Amino acid sequence: MTWIKGWAVWATPRHVLGYVLLVDVLALATVALPHAPIAHSDWVRFAVLAGCSLAYVELTRGVEQVREVTAKAGPYMDTASVWCFAAVVVLPAILASAIVTLIYVWAWIRVHRRRRPLYRWAFSGATVIIATQIAAAVLALAPGPHPGMPTGTAGWALAVAAAAARWLVNYALVVGAILLSSPNLRAADVLHTIDERILEIGAVGLGLVAAATLSTNPLLLAGIVAGLVAMHRGILLAQYRKAARTDATTTLPTVTWWREIAGQAVARASGAGDKLGVLVLDLDHFKDVNDTHGHIAGDEVLRAVGLALRAEIRDYDTAGRWGGEEFVVLLTDVTSAELAVVAERIRCRVHSLVITVTGTDGPATVRDLTISIGGAAYPTPGLDTLDDLVLAADKALYQAKNDGRDRVHLTSD
Repeated sequence: MTWIKGWAVWATPRHVLGYVLLVDVLALATVALPHAPIAHSDWVRFAVLAGCSLAYVELTRGVEQVREVTAKAGPYMDTASVWCFAAVVVLPAILASAIVTLIYVWAWIRVHRRRRPLYRWAFSGATVIIATQIAAAVLALAPGPHPGMPTGTAGWALAVAAAAARWLVNYALVVGAILLSSPNLRAADVLHTIDERILEIGAVGLGLVAAATLSTNPLLLAGIVAGLVAMHRGILLAQYRKAARTDATTTLPTVTWWREIAGQAVARASGAGDKLGVLVLDLDHFKDVNDTHGHIAGDEVLRAVGLALRAEIRDYDTAGRWGGEEFVVLLTDVTSAELAVVAERIRCRVHSLVITVTGTDGPATVRDLTISIGGAAYPTPGLDTLDDLVLAADKALYQAKNDGRDRVHLTSD
């Protein structure tokens, strides 16, 4: 029973947990509603869409792992909407929900397991299932057989209405959870990412194309998979380019600029046979600082940690802010042993910091900070690119946290 008590869900505020559980129950309730008989042709279309959706998850897995640790704010962008909405159009509602479940279960296993609490990912899937069932109900009002492609002006109008309802319901449920979790956050702070949601709306539109393609020539779905993979990579690059080069809080390079510098360093090292290392660092229990002293104090602590990182590395090494309370460091011309020494030195310096902050009740002092550090050295077999190094260092970071925090763990440990 101890492992159950350690689940992250129990640390969720009760009103947020209640909301999450309510949405989960509603999703189960919609799936439990009576549904039409399932024909053999429905199972065939289900198998084709399932194959396409799983192939899409696999082909975008590496990109999605990187996007997972760079896109921190706002609702999760469901780029698998094309397959989910295609299922709404050409499958009975119960099978459309099964497609959603299959995608979310597989994506959790293959991509998100290490970084996203399961209850949050299950909640995301539940919102999509509810939105899927509502969209199916709207489409059922269209003339002609359902499931099936819409016909006539009324049919296409209802298809557009179903797509809009699916997107709006899903988005509203997710935004509601974000606002409940962060009472000081304004709706505008979440809704400003509406430009990214346009891409998701486009994916829903492609869902109609995929549904039509499935009904006429299923082999052409391979082209849609390829196009979506390319679009997915474009989304990631757009996220990199959107950020400025300098993080306003810490004055360190942003993840965008750090990645550009680090990418060039890895390319040079590959050609010249040089050595380098990447560290990913995460302040332990940083939420306690914000909860105790306020977010202004939290920013002051992050700034002090950024200065400490700069002080412990050479001028030609590069420290950056990865996001939230996470940092990343590139060290050139270092062995694995030297990388471990620098990481340990950083850990000790952070622990020794005594920071005067602007607390909610006046000046306050923050001390005894701890930091967990994961590292990866280049060259290492299987780590050929910057993304490989970052993901390996990130995995090592979580091993350090699992081992008790306030420690260094390298991939070779």
